[in-house]
Amino acid sequence: MPVMDEFKEERAALKHGTPRQKWQYFLDYYKWFVIVGVLILIFAGSFIYQLATRKERAIYAALLNAYELEAAETYSEQYAEYAGIDTDEYEIYFDSSMFMDSSNLAAVDETTMATTQKLMVYIAASEIDVLIAGESTTNSYAYNETFCDLRNVLSEEQYEKYEPYFYYMDQSIADARKEADATSDEYVNVPDYPSPRNPETMENPIPVGIYLDEAAGLKENYYFTDETVILSIPANTEHLENAVKYIDFIFQ
Repeated sequence: MPVMDEFKEERAALKHGTPRQKWQYFLDYYKWFVIVGVLILIFAGSFIYQLATRKERAIYAALLNAYELEAAETYSEQYAEYAGIDTDEYEIYFDSSMFMDSSNLAAVDETTMATTQKLMVYIAASEIDVLIAGESTTNSYAYNETFCDLRNVLSEEQYEKYEPYFYYMDQSIADARKEADATSDEYVNVPDYPSPRNPETMENPIPVGIYLDEAAGLKENYYFTDETVILSIPANTEHLENAVKYIDFIFQ
């Protein structure tokens, strides 16, 4: 019997079938069409909802080797109020999920490796607006010319206020390291990092960070495992104004 004739006979028989028979027929022939259709609607609805409710980011601050304390529950709200940011429209993100062995950047444990990779990707993608990290981590990024020259982003008043806390890198050493091939004999002769607090010992000092020794408010909200931490602003930040406001917020 042709398939269409068989189908017509089944449909005709169903007209007089019981509700159970009709339901079984539906499951046999249409179940997967309905399931696929429902899944498509769910995914489409979820995607549209995410697009409609997604907030533009106002600032992303990465806090390395930091543990959020109980007081930090309202930290982003405090900053939003200080900076005049509407949290109904903009997202503020203080990320304290990244940890690495800053005493030995050559360490290859999984946590350090994951954090290193995440930082590299996020900084390259202009995702991070503020980086707070220990001195060894800051050295590594500063001498790869990752951070803003604070002379170009701070007002005259801000510069005078924060100058006692500046972290300096020596551009001449950064240039020497860039030119030296890591596999060549010249590389072993490249000077070590100079003391970041002593620009007078440098040939070409550039302030690219701020020591947070006096940032009591920050330390009331986050516990850092590094004894000394420095705030820096990546040169490719897309939210420079809010990053600078965050410096003022920390030192208020």
